[in-house]
Amino acid sequence: MALRYIHGTTAQHGGCDIIIDLLPTEARALGRADADELTSILDTALWALTLLRTGKDRRAGRDNVPMTVQPVTVENWHLAISLLESARTTLLAGITAAAIREHRLAGGSIGDLARAMDAPRSTAQTRQAKVLTAGVGEWEAWATSFPDEHQPSTDNWVYTVDLDPDETKAVGIDAGLMADWIDIVLWGLALLRTGYSHRGGLRRANLECWQALISDLVHKLEPRIKGIIDAAVRTHASMPGGTVADLALAMGVPTKTAQSRRDKILKEFPGGWERWAIGTSREATDDDDANPALNVPLPEHHTEICETAARDGRLGTTCNCGWRSPGLTTDAMEAARWGEAHRQEQAVKDTTIARHPRRPASPQETGPKAEPAHKTDVYDWKDGLVVCRCTCGWHGNPTSNIVAAALEGKGHRDGANS
Repeated sequence: MALRYIHGTTAQHGGCDIIIDLLPTEARALGRADADELTSILDTALWALTLLRTGKDRRAGRDNVPMTVQPVTVENWHLAISLLESARTTLLAGITAAAIREHRLAGGSIGDLARAMDAPRSTAQTRQAKVLTAGVGEWEAWATSFPDEHQPSTDNWVYTVDLDPDETKAVGIDAGLMADWIDIVLWGLALLRTGYSHRGGLRRANLECWQALISDLVHKLEPRIKGIIDAAVRTHASMPGGTVADLALAMGVPTKTAQSRRDKILKEFPGGWERWAIGTSREATDDDDANPALNVPLPEHHTEICETAARDGRLGTTCNCGWRSPGLTTDAMEAARWGEAHRQEQAVKDTTIARHPRRPASPQETGPKAEPAHKTDVYDWKDGLVVCRCTCGWHGNPTSNIVAAALEGKGHRDGANS
């Protein structure tokens, strides 16, 4: 076995050690620098998960300073985002592109690729076309090239990630799963550079090898790394000092790009992998109140009824989260009911999400409820007649006089607003 996952070691007193072994042939193909870089992804991802799920930093201090438990700071998020974003867009992206290209060269079909990615055929086809038309990029070339040092190695290389009991409790089984996928990435990189699998006996790389590598990269590792980054960005934005300029620096992108990405994350409800990253399946603990990652407020849903086709009387309902009503209607009350049903459904989903089981409910309004704004417009009715409708559900009498219908609507608005 290339991966060892040991619980309850003496040193950790209930923690766990994750040990990755590289065979001498794999060590020669990878080189020390590349192997160190790839295994550091595992260490960083587990550290970030611990930050997100406990709100505390348990990393050892510099210069052999004993490990201390510190509150999570904005600098922690800068470092986590920087390391994971860089790994996702360079090393992992290069290995994934190379594996998709090799899969195609080995005779893999779009259907095979879709199954490996656990994605629709259209998604797999788009991903493959992007790789094939772009040509071999810098990081894909890195993934298929032997390291510069290429020093002979006759010994196994051993990488160990130690988790203390609290970290083990926070990360749980995810630690072993992520370690297994990083181990597959190391195997895949040696596979790309040598054309052979060195585990379980020497054998030439075949279609099944590329499918296994793509599955672990695209279906398992990529979404989890992205979920951790999204959760870190959302939490970073909620903390004092979490500026867009610092986020851009951590991501290695222009400020405009960082602003766009942060706005997209904050606008949307946390996706499944972001909820996984913050550990929604855990029971609430007393420490959760101090964890900003578990207390980031969810966005509110605001629906609006709007005309969707010019002067044909059809209305639709939209929401700021991107939801649209299932159809169109000429009945404003029906459109309003669609919006109310959507808001109620999302309220149930928010409870199910359980980002923080004891997250306080939104403050209730104590004053009188504000009346909705009255907006009227004239619509075609039938047989050459028109009618004026209001967003509150009121509608006037059908008439052949457009001006009269508009005046009737004005009278309704004046009466309602008074």
